[in-house]
Amino acid sequence: MSCVLHLVLMLVLAFAVRDVTTGAADEQQRTAGIVLVQRAKGSTEYLSEQDINAATDEASTATQAAHSAGSLLPTETELPLDVAGVLPSGDEFEGIGAGGDFGDALPGVGDLTVGAGPSRKIGGDSKTYIFGVEGEGSVFIYVFDRSSSMSGFQGRPIRAAKSELIKSLHSLSPTSQFQIIFYNNRLTVFNPNHPQQPRLIFADDTGKTAAEQFVRQVQASGSTEHMAALRAALRLGPDVIFFLTDAADPQLSPDELRELERLNKGTMINAIEFGPGPFQGGDNFLMKLARQNDGRHIYVDVTKLPFTP
Repeated sequence: MSCVLHLVLMLVLAFAVRDVTTGAADEQQRTAGIVLVQRAKGSTEYLSEQDINAATDEASTATQAAHSAGSLLPTETELPLDVAGVLPSGDEFEGIGAGGDFGDALPGVGDLTVGAGPSRKIGGDSKTYIFGVEGEGSVFIYVFDRSSSMSGFQGRPIRAAKSELIKSLHSLSPTSQFQIIFYNNRLTVFNPNHPQQPRLIFADDTGKTAAEQFVRQVQASGSTEHMAALRAALRLGPDVIFFLTDAADPQLSPDELRELERLNKGTMINAIEFGPGPFQGGDNFLMKLARQNDGRHIYVDVTKLPFTP
């Protein structure tokens, strides 16, 4: 009996020791967790490792999104260039050229920069006059005869024409634009930007000074060809053309007058006619030119012009 009792006690002790060992082993194999304590204004928040990992994942996702959005923005090298350098500056008018002589070639093949038509207003309108004939707008073209007959009467016609042109230029506002075409059987165009093609010039101080120097250098010579100069002027699309000539011959034919009317896209053409003695009347080609193009005609008796050496 005693032996049996001892045997039972030994078996009970053996099972108890086995359970303790197994529990210890299980405890040693358990993975340790990281817990951070964050205190804020009297409260305590426990952040487990899982919380930290979740927060890290969210931060990583946000960072990746920011990088993706940032890649859609232009880099420094992709930003638009400063366009100030491509705009015309005041010193473009330095190096004044006397003018562009186009010989017998008719404009329309790139001789002159084409305008966009009348009333391309950049600033307010200017009002100016040539021998009392008024023109109003923002773009003006002066087409003046410089054939040899303009040097007659002791040079009074050419000198008076040049003086009136300079006076008109100085009355233009700085935002107005202009161009000057002297013609005989050839065209002499104001071009301070040579060797570039002639174009419209702003009537600022620089443009006016350059134009005055150009005008003063012009001399009368050669024969007369009206159409090339008028075609060139209309091609620039001004608001007003002041057309001055002393040539009764050659006259513009009816076909040529119709061609000019067809080429005209809204430009007023004023005709200033020089002649010796009182006006003889009649409906000459200059009167028709002005009438068909919404302009005015005026006759100037060159014998009455003042003599200025």
